[in-house]
Amino acid sequence: MRDDAKEPASFSPGQHYLETELYDLLQNDKLMFEFFQEEVVDGLWYWDLTSPDNEWMSPKFWRLFGYDPEFKEHKVHEWQDIIFREDLAVAQRNLALHLKNPDIPYDQMVRYRHKNGSVIWVRCRGIAIYSSDGEPVRLLGCHLDMTRVMEKQQELLGLQIKYDHMVRRLDELHVELNQNKALNDSLQRMVANDQLSDEFGFAGKQFFIEQTRLLAQNAARLNLSIATIRVAPKNLHGDITQITEFKTFLKKFLLPEIAGGVLYPFSDELYGSIMMGVETDTLIQMESALQERAKAFEWLSGEQSLEMSFRTMPVTDELKDKFLDLSCLLELFYK
Repeated sequence: MRDDAKEPASFSPGQHYLETELYDLLQNDKLMFEFFQEEVVDGLWYWDLTSPDNEWMSPKFWRLFGYDPEFKEHKVHEWQDIIFREDLAVAQRNLALHLKNPDIPYDQMVRYRHKNGSVIWVRCRGIAIYSSDGEPVRLLGCHLDMTRVMEKQQELLGLQIKYDHMVRRLDELHVELNQNKALNDSLQRMVANDQLSDEFGFAGKQFFIEQTRLLAQNAARLNLSIATIRVAPKNLHGDITQITEFKTFLKKFLLPEIAGGVLYPFSDELYGSIMMGVETDTLIQMESALQERAKAFEWLSGEQSLEMSFRTMPVTDELKDKFLDLSCLLELFYK
């Protein structure tokens, strides 16, 4: 730097002396230029527009993209080989506009492919230098590394998309919750009517049909399967005492396990229920537990055993027709 930095030789009227001094340093002190290109920007370039294959690029320009400057020519094709094609088109269009009208800035965000394959985001800015005839002869420009900024923006955009998706899903769940609540309220009103069940808690005919129809509609809307549960005693012989005792057993041990379902006696030897969204593993555990309880139950009219079977199925349009009357429903339990 100059020894007389505090006392510049001269400066224009109205211009601060430090501004004049800085201009003088930039023009005459190479150290100032080195500071600018190494510490202020992430790459300098100087393009000969009269010989457009030639362009000087600073060492830091190439180091930003992972290349050794010693092995790079000062040729335009060197950087055009690693810039994204679509971004090159944008830069070329902006350059044409800037050269036609200097008031239109040459300023754009572009992407380069790093030597290691990663993407480097760069803000590329430049200014045309004109000859005395008004023709553009040079283009001076600089690069600013914006990779971290752009990655953070993309991360925030991804989070915004996830947030919007969650909001939409919460809205959908809210609608489903209201629909389920309406269904539950309807079922509770039906259960409140004593005529809908007998003294053992088994559903009456119309209640069973209506309840299974509602379950099927809800399962179809929520894309859930339904499960039919079939329970039949093995050795009932029409004895009223055995029938009553078996119904008592089912009321005590099976009814509490049928969440959202009801138990209907198709006959003294066949009991059935339909449930929604029950996993097969849960049904297997239910069957095992019921069999164990049957073994441990103190049968007053003689030891009883039962057959329990189940199957799950999606609610198809064909299946919906089977929920119209009891005879159709019965088919589901005999297959």
